Amino acid sequence: MIDTAKVVVVNDFTPSYKQLNSKYPTKSKIYNSAMHMFDYFSNEKKKAYYMLDYFSGKLTKEKEMNIIFEDGNYATKEEIEKRKLEYTKYIEKSNIYKLIISFPEEYLENSVDIRKFEKELMLVIIPRFLKYCGFKDVAKISYQVSLHNDTDNKHFHFSFAEKRPNYKIGDKLDYRYRGMLTLKELAFFKNEILHHIKKEKIYTQLLTNLNKEVDEFKSYFNKNDKNFILNDKANILIENKIIRLGELLFERNLSGKDKIKYNSLKSKEIKNLTRDIKNQILKKELKNQYRGFQEAIDNINEYYKSLSKENRIKISDDTLLKNKKQYLDNYVLNAIVNYANNSYNPKKISEDNLIQSMVLKTYVKSKSTTKGEVLKNYLSNVPNNKQFINKYKVRHAVKNINYELEEAMKEFDKLFESSKDYSV
Repeated sequence: MIDTAKVVVVNDFTPSYKQLNSKYPTKSKIYNSAMHMFDYFSNEKKKAYYMLDYFSGKLTKEKEMNIIFEDGNYATKEEIEKRKLEYTKYIEKSNIYKLIISFPEEYLENSVDIRKFEKELMLVIIPRFLKYCGFKDVAKISYQVSLHNDTDNKHFHFSFAEKRPNYKIGDKLDYRYRGMLTLKELAFFKNEILHHIKKEKIYTQLLTNLNKEVDEFKSYFNKNDKNFILNDKANILIENKIIRLGELLFERNLSGKDKIKYNSLKSKEIKNLTRDIKNQILKKELKNQYRGFQEAIDNINEYYKSLSKENRIKISDDTLLKNKKQYLDNYVLNAIVNYANNSYNPKKISEDNLIQSMVLKTYVKSKSTTKGEVLKNYLSNVPNNKQFINKYKVRHAVKNINYELEEAMKEFDKLFESSKDYSV
């Protein structure tokens, strides 16, 4: 049982002039709170003095104050005074959000290069957090951080305000009127902070393994790769579904496009057939390969669960994992629909397609018979076996049809219009 959370985040806020409350009943109280915040953040007595030489090589910081702005650099007194003036405008309509981020004694300094971590906090962690909270454009948010060392546990003071309406409410942008941050938002922030402290030791290798599995799996759907599976003529069921998919794309005038995006398709029949092909490949043909991808996902999922456990929270964010799964899913679906589109040729009847269509019919009727046996029987030249067609006759018939008039070809095609010819 973990006694102390690795990251503790406490939040409060000063309301805008539009939202006076019992704690801040007048505009002057709000104004004083905002101005005091900057003085408190940059208080020289609260500096982490042991870091002065490490950070800048100076014994004192006459120009740089103990407060960092969005670019990750320390602010000067002049820059702080300028920001105070900016906040006299922001507080007219925007709340000022105030948070304290604290760590167990000696945990931060023993775990990270603090200056490097401060940079990541300003340039990566906080922008991700603000996006997660629903703010549209981080550039429209003013924020600052200050590391204080006046207690046993090092802690950051962090505050931010909206420069302009920047909070997503439906399809519109407005100011965020709710002051306190939600437990889910704070949990995300805590886990992001802990993640950036621990990622180099644990997460980096897990992500490398996951990306390797993704690249390996993608190779099976890359027509230029030796692993390309969609051109596997041995799998009659999948190939006939691909033929049917190409036919549907052609019928809906989609075959002229250079590249088709699965998510842009409107036809439910086409989308369902494409997903059916994908599921069949993943569950049967590439079952073992897909298991490797899933195991890599599970390992990262366990890592994120461990962050929540160390932070003593029950909420963990799986956005990354969902994005990886969605990315691979879309890649496969796009590969299938485009292969079906590019490989389908309505102007020529392939003898391979015809033979496979016949084999498929027999295979569906006699599930106990293997595909190999069906094919052998169907192409058998034994005279007594009247139910099977001679391979030479099939080839000869197809060659004749390919050179017949267009109308004759259309009549022949009608024999294969039923979806039973192409799918189970």
